[in-house]
Amino acid sequence: MHPVAKRQRLEVLIGILGFFTSMAFIAAVVEVARGDPGIMPALVLLGCLVLTGLAVLARSRLR
Repeated sequence: MHPVAKRQRLEVLIGILGFFTSMAFIAAVVEVARGDPGIMPALVLLGCLVLTGLAVLARSRLR
């Protein structure tokens, strides 16, 4: 695969993961604000953050 195409696909992936990370963050904050913090929203947020970080790291290695 051409490096430019691979970088563009990683950027799209980062955008999608960024969206889901922000939604998971909002869900976790709402849970805490309601006074009913749960482990699942925190774990989903952690997973999204890890995946987003890995995608950003992969993009930076292509430069």
